[in-house]
Parts: sequence; C-alpha cells; structure tokens
Amino acid sequence: MNDVTLADNIIDPSIFPAQEGPPHELFDKWRAEDPVHWNPANPDYVTPVESSTGVSGFYVLTRYQDVLDVSMDQDLFSSYEGGITVWDWTPEQMPIQRSNFMVMKPDDHKAVKKVVMPPFMPRALQAIEPQVDKLAAEIIDSVADRGECEFVFDVASRLPVYTFCELMGIPEELRDTVAELGNGISDVETRSSHEVDPMMGLFQIATELAEEKRKNPDEGLMSAMANDTTLNLDPMQINQFFIVFAMAGHETTRSTAAHFINLMHKYPDQYALLTSDFDAHIDNAIDEVLRYTSTTTNFRRTATEDTTIGGVEVKKGAKIYMSYAAANRDPEVFEDPHRFDITRSNAKRHLAFGVGPHICVGARLAKMQLRALLKEIVERIPDIRPSQQPEWMPSIWFNAIINMPVQFAREKKT
Repeated sequence: MNDVTLADNIIDPSIFPAQEGPPHELFDKWRAEDPVHWNPANPDYVTPVESSTGVSGFYVLTRYQDVLDVSMDQDLFSSYEGGITVWDWTPEQMPIQRSNFMVMKPDDHKAVKKVVMPPFMPRALQAIEPQVDKLAAEIIDSVADRGECEFVFDVASRLPVYTFCELMGIPEELRDTVAELGNGISDVETRSSHEVDPMMGLFQIATELAEEKRKNPDEGLMSAMANDTTLNLDPMQINQFFIVFAMAGHETTRSTAAHFINLMHKYPDQYALLTSDFDAHIDNAIDEVLRYTSTTTNFRRTATEDTTIGGVEVKKGAKIYMSYAAANRDPEVFEDPHRFDITRSNAKRHLAFGVGPHICVGARLAKMQLRALLKEIVERIPDIRPSQQPEWMPSIWFNAIINMPVQFAREKKT
C-alpha cells in the first residue's frame, strides 16, 4: 500500500494513480467502522460530462453481502431511476440514459437481453474461439520480434476491439477507427481532450452500420438488433447498445490484461507457478486478477423507497455506490484478501463482472479473450516485464493502466 494521505471523498480522479488502484486502506477502514458510508459531494470535482449536473452525496457499500443484496433487488434498488453512474442527470437527460441497456426497467432489460445474449452463449463462443485465437496470435505476431512495445495499446486493447468488431459485423477497415474511439470513450475523465467526442464518433458508426444491416442483414449482433421485430429498438437504443459493448467489453479486457502482466512481474512466484502448468492454472489466475484489481470499480443504484442496507436507514431517492473493488477484498468472503494468490479456492466468487440481473453479458467472452492472449504471451514472449513504471488512468470509475512499456526477448522468426 502506498504511503499517501487518503481523502475521505472518493469522487477524486487522482486517487487511483496515487494508490495504483482503489483506496483499499480507506475501504478497509469504512468496512470495519462504517460499512454503509455516506460520501458527501466533492465541490472540487468537475464532471467531464456536459449533460451531467454534478455529483451529489451517496452511500458507499464496502461489504460483499451488501453489494450482493442490492445488486439482486432491482425493484428496491433501481438502475432505471437515476442511471448507473453517480453523476446526476437532468430530467431531460434521463430518457437518453434509459435507452442504455444497463439502465432499462427490469422487464425491458430482460426482453432485450434475449435478443443480445445468443452470441455470448457457450455454443456460440465455442464457434468463434478459433477466430479469437487467430486474432490473439496476430497481435503477438506484430510485436514479438521487436523486443519491446507499449503493452496497453499495442497489445491489450486490440483483441477486445477486434472481437467486438467480429461479433457486431463491423467491416475490417473500420477496426482501427473503432479501436481508437473505444479507447477514447473508456478514458471517461479525459474524453473532452479529444478533438472529436469518441461517443459521437461511435454513434455515427453505429447509425451508419445499422442502416447498412437493414439493407444487407447478416449473422452479426448489429444486424440482429437493427432487424429485430419484437422489440423494435429505436436508433438511440441501438446506439447506446453499441456504446455499452464497445466500452464495457473493451475496458475490462484491456485493463485486466495489463494488470495481469504487471502483477505477474510483481509476484514472480505466482508467474512461475502459472508457467509451470498454464492450462491447470490460467482460469483461476484470471479470476484472481479480476478479483484483485476490479477494473470496473463501481456502479450506482437508486433506492425506490425508504429502506435499510446492512442495518442503516436509507431514504427513498438515495444514491447507492456499489463498490465492487471493496467487496472483492472483504475478509468475510476472501481470506487474507490483500494477498494475490492464483490458487485461491474461491477466486471465482468475485464481483468484477457485477452480479444478478445486470451481470456482464460478455463475461465468458472476456475470459476467453484473456486466455487466448495470455497463452500467446506465455508461450512466445514469456519473459515479458514492464520497463517503466505503469501509468494509471485518472478516473472515478476504472482501475486502469493506460501506459505500460514492456520488454521481452525477441522471438526469432522462422
């Protein structure tokens, strides 16, 4: 743990870079003394989203069970009422927010899920696994003989975006553009630094792609959404789907891959164990990295009536910050939670993908991508290591490494 003074307000994008991750020392204190903690507004925080009115105070949940209970009860703790972010939205903005798949009413969310889930089911994923493996090999092909690269954008970010393009039916010539915009939209706090808002760029691609799929349907997910006649999704809903899949699937896989390499360098005994029998350890190792890092650190719910959480009275309309990062280090669930252990017997109980009705639909795909990419790395450039201190994203949402130069022995071409 870094020796820094921790603020009592977690709405501060400088915390993750200062701590090299979430403020677990603070979360431990709150979990022990005040597990349903009131976090007041931060007057110094300037929202990067123009359509937001700011961030008012909210309750922070640091216990695993509380996060689980709130996640499972969509009627009492709604994503629809106030959205999934702690930003405050105007009444004019809420209809736009509610077109997002993750913010819909429970019945609407369930109906839409039936349309979007088929490509993420085990049989469908098995069918695309050879293509994911091929893409992973191509990515390592592009760097293996160089001996060095910037890992996050040269390697980690490419596979999830390319796979997203395959699933959506996005033409190959748009891959790099989607990758650039996907990276931009994931970097929420710095999005305004781009000449063109990445969200608007992705909206334009989604609109044009949906129109093309209506004229020329195919087996891709965008075609399924654009041509579905049971839900009749409107253009904004389709655009929001596109954003969710571009951002959520992209960020988790990109960041987890970077964290994986960084952690294996920091804990060489764990890396030696992994490389001693990759197939035996990789799945649990991925779950442990997901637990340990919690790349998506939180989501919000809104109380729909007066209630209690963990014995604390919460009023109707209160914002609830579900800290996945804190829950994944709860000692009531994970023994010695700050220890990184790829053999941890219950690592898969992590909440890094959420839980309940809104669990990430792409969780299986993310793990498949990570396994494919890491297998290529371990087999072909096994001595990979950071050559400089990684740089963390300034964010209130993502525990993300955004720059990590690495070195490795050059792979000799045959």
